[in-house]
Amino acid sequence: MKRADFIQLYLEEKGVNRYLTKPYPACLILFQANPKPRLFESPLKLFVLQSVFGSLSWGFFMWLIIWKFEEFSAYYLYAIVFFGVFTAAILAVNVARAQKRFKIDSWEQWQQDNHFDESCNE
Repeated sequence: MKRADFIQLYLEEKGVNRYLTKPYPACLILFQANPKPRLFESPLKLFVLQSVFGSLSWGFFMWLIIWKFEEFSAYYLYAIVFFGVFTAAILAVNVARAQKRFKIDSWEQWQQDNHFDESCNE
């Protein structure tokens, strides 16, 4: 079992929502080879990432499925922005509440407190 999988199971046993124990998908692709779970990310960072990637992906799929058959409307842009910001706000609030509930300050400190130091990688 990989270290990341073990940490995910450990957090789930502690009562953390399964959605928050997984890394943000854009972080996997863009930023790091070994990203941290959403629970340890900054709510503001997640808000920005979800606003951008959520808006773009939802807007693309809506255009692909429905909107390309209709005449363009400015309401489509409003819907795209609303969806991205709304889902981003939900994600950021969930992360902030979970961080407060489980008294999480930082990823590094949590690893040290729970004996998941970087020295034991796998």
